[in-house]
Amino acid sequence: MATPHNRTSAAYDLSLFDTSAKRKEQQAPEKKTELRVATSSVAKAGKPVALVVIAAVTLAVFIMFLYSKATLSEVNLRISNETQTLQSVQNINTALNNQLSGSVSLDNVEQYAVNELGMQKINASQERYVEMNTGTMTETAEKNSDNIFVDIQDWFNGILEYLGF
Repeated sequence: MATPHNRTSAAYDLSLFDTSAKRKEQQAPEKKTELRVATSSVAKAGKPVALVVIAAVTLAVFIMFLYSKATLSEVNLRISNETQTLQSVQNINTALNNQLSGSVSLDNVEQYAVNELGMQKINASQERYVEMNTGTMTETAEKNSDNIFVDIQDWFNGILEYLGF
């Protein structure tokens, strides 16, 4: 171990050359001081409270986990029931659509017309042809021009019509 610097001359310090003092220092190791934490009754009293708090938190987390699993199971059951209901309703819809398309066919309409309404198919004796007059079917109205302003407006409209407006 080195000696502290004390502002004296090292030439006169004979203890530096004494080997027996060095051996004693080397043989007697320094005791290390141990640090001890003082445990008072207050520190010891906090341990059961901490354990109770930890246990309560753990229990609360466990209960919330079980509740969430139960809720999830209930929702899955409701989804399954609604899926089955949807499937049965879709089957009923398909059956009704098939029944509707079968009832609207032309054969069914014809049978209904003959049986229920008493109608019958048309035959050649029931057909009549109508002849139309092939002459001109339009008549033009006479022009009554009472006012000169109406004549000017008609002339102007004719020009615009001719130009394509």
